[in-house]
Amino acid sequence: QTILSNTQKEGTNIDMVNAALDELNKYADQTIYNFTEMTRNIGTFTAAGNGLEESVKAIKGIANLAAASGASASDMARATYQMSQALGGVIRKIDVNSLRNANMWTMTLKNTLMDVARAEGVAIDKMIEEKGTLEETLEEGWLTGEMFTKAINIYSGVYDEAQLKAM
Repeated sequence: QTILSNTQKEGTNIDMVNAALDELNKYADQTIYNFTEMTRNIGTFTAAGNGLEESVKAIKGIANLAAASGASASDMARATYQMSQALGGVIRKIDVNSLRNANMWTMTLKNTLMDVARAEGVAIDKMIEEKGTLEETLEEGWLTGEMFTKAINIYSGVYDEAQLKAM
């Protein structure tokens, strides 16, 4: 109901929500991650204003990032919940603490975020030079929820190689 009520304005219907949940359930069966937690988190993603399909991709991306970094299912659930709360605005240093605590704030993720920032025209290299670390640059408010979602979608396999090169 949460997912449907938050995505109905885009034309989503119950069959579409069920299909998305079926996709996540199959994905959860292939991983150590809990379908119930994924469902709860997709609800928070849609409540933050993300569309159904975008939310499914983001959940998969975060799960893949968690798997690559060795995060547990409970770590992933906590980090996903925190990040879903930040997606509606900008992501600050305090928001990425949940990723750090879950061992998901990896160099690979940082590099991906910097690549997306560069592609979006953010002078991230200069900001890091001035602030000292990527984390400190977050206080400038450059990392939007949309940019974070774009970065995390790289982990979900949304983009093919040509799209990644074009970005």
